[in-house]
Amino acid sequence: MLVDASVARSFAVAGWSHYLLQVCGGTVLIADGVHGAESDGPSELRRIRTALLRQADQAGFGSGVASRALAAAQGLDQLLALDPDQLTVLTLNDDELKLAVRLQSRRLEDREWRHSLGAKARRLDAGESASIAIAATRSLEFASDDEDALTLWEALTGAPGRRTRDLLRQLVTDGVVDEHDARAVHHLLQSDDLHNLGGPAW
Repeated sequence: MLVDASVARSFAVAGWSHYLLQVCGGTVLIADGVHGAESDGPSELRRIRTALLRQADQAGFGSGVASRALAAAQGLDQLLALDPDQLTVLTLNDDELKLAVRLQSRRLEDREWRHSLGAKARRLDAGESASIAIAATRSLEFASDDEDALTLWEALTGAPGRRTRDLLRQLVTDGVVDEHDARAVHHLLQSDDLHNLGGPAW
């Protein structure tokens, strides 16, 4: 399963990266750019980590916000420290790159195409575009918490994408985690102003 930054972030900041690994069948697939194929390459997840550390610093040592932000950054560290066969970065091929560009292009014809498929925002970001392009081309499952990403995914593939909530529910169904714990994580992600997870309630 290929997950975008929103889903990877949710599991990581909850300290549940090991469960994300399980629900993905032992390998979490992410697109180049969501995390870097090279150590110095662009990485949305590293940028999220940096932003969390900045929030912790601004909130002041010992505050509740700082403690939560530091814990979330540590969760991202644990995710990013997974072995390459557990956290695998996929690089766009030429055809995937063309689709990714179209999903984020500012050109009028591309915006009109996306709106015809049901998207509401002007464009997707680079990570979401790359994720959809790779997953659609390679017939992978796709998970995201971005509404437009899920809308465009279903329009392009005919298959519904999966949210963080769906993966948490899958873990409950599989007997991996207790439903109370999964609900608590989902509620935290939706109610904590550090995370602001959208989408429907449990």
